[in-house]
Amino acid sequence: MKPSINPTTVAARRYRTQLFVTMAAYVVVLFATIAALERLNPQGALRFLLALAPVVPIAFVIPAMARYFRDSDELERRIVTEAFAIGAGTTAILSVTYGFLENTGLPHLSAWWTWTVVMGSSFVARLVLDRIYR
Repeated sequence: MKPSINPTTVAARRYRTQLFVTMAAYVVVLFATIAALERLNPQGALRFLLALAPVVPIAFVIPAMARYFRDSDELERRIVTEAFAIGAGTTAILSVTYGFLENTGLPHLSAWWTWTVVMGSSFVARLVLDRIYR
């Protein structure tokens, strides 16, 4: 009799592979873009297209995440959903709080911080939720 394979384990393995390939492509495109922008100093639309080129490989993360979510079991879906909800809520509270503090003279932060906070807080929430549910 063949042992059953956990669908979440298979989904996680596939997701990690897809994420690695996508991130490798992102790094290559990012460094190529930086080099092209510095060496060629293009102007106009070409400059914007080059600056946005690293977004293309990153866009492939979305279907990989959706596939992982779809192929995982119910518990994994619940943990992922709760972790992102906590990450989004944490980001919302911190964004609003800092937005008010900017009125007191604190510097305006880059949008990169939003991404960092949502992913970081989702990651921490995921670690906590994994311990709670398993």
